Amino acid sequence: MDFIGGLSRDEIVRGLRETGLESGDVVLVHSAMRTFGHIDGGAETVVAALLEVLGERGTLVVPTFTFVHEAEEDPIIDPVNDPSEMGIITETVRLRPDALRSTAFRHSFAAVGRRARVITEIDPALSVFDLRSSFGVMLALDTQVLLLGLTYQNSTSHHFAEWVCDVPYRHTIDLQVKLRCKDGSVVEQPITDYQPHTYSGSRGPDFNRLGRMLEERDLVGMAAIGNCAARRFAMRDLVDLGQAEAEKDPNIFQTPEGKPDYFTPLDFGKIVLSPLGLWCVIDEMKLVMPS
Repeated sequence: MDFIGGLSRDEIVRGLRETGLESGDVVLVHSAMRTFGHIDGGAETVVAALLEVLGERGTLVVPTFTFVHEAEEDPIIDPVNDPSEMGIITETVRLRPDALRSTAFRHSFAAVGRRARVITEIDPALSVFDLRSSFGVMLALDTQVLLLGLTYQNSTSHHFAEWVCDVPYRHTIDLQVKLRCKDGSVVEQPITDYQPHTYSGSRGPDFNRLGRMLEERDLVGMAAIGNCAARRFAMRDLVDLGQAEAEKDPNIFQTPEGKPDYFTPLDFGKIVLSPLGLWCVIDEMKLVMPS
């Protein structure tokens, strides 16, 4: 379908509901704005549509990750001012006056809604993937994961499943960083990060593998929203399946040996390799790639 004049809020709402997203849900959203095509009102319209579907008792969570601190010799974590590096939709949520944001070395979250405080007010000394931190809280709240124009390769919940499965190729690193407080003062802050032992090797991540398994079990709701291929699944279903499959194959989250760039194909949507990662769209010819 061609959306003359751009996608409307009502059209996005219908697509979100078609994935199975419901009022009252807690949802973690990963998104690529360009995959939708033109949207009347831009990212603000997408956020408004999400909040409409979730209703007053729902909670919208987005990743506001800051990988820039990895390259800094003496990083200062600034939850109030650090921009999100995860796209315009996440930055739009972060800048809302009612949004709360967690404190983390890389993996912070911004949240709006009923459960925002319990998800974001966590101990930054813990890894965000710890069961006592943001991901553990989201798991307990039966959080839904929504991929808007992205494949499972962009699902940070898969890293959480790796944590739960205690995979041998990732570990925690204790860091001492500086934290800028809301009053502008700077204090020392211990922070735990979760990283692979090495960023090179003969295997890479293949999160599509478990994603495809979820789809084969009818545990994923899918819909076309404009040119965006949207997917929704329960974080609990991913973690449960990951644990079961990791017992049989400890490399369930990874590519075959010697194929670090491989990824499992998916039936719904067209996977496009962009400068910003793997996108998933309905019609590749309608996608305007970034320069």
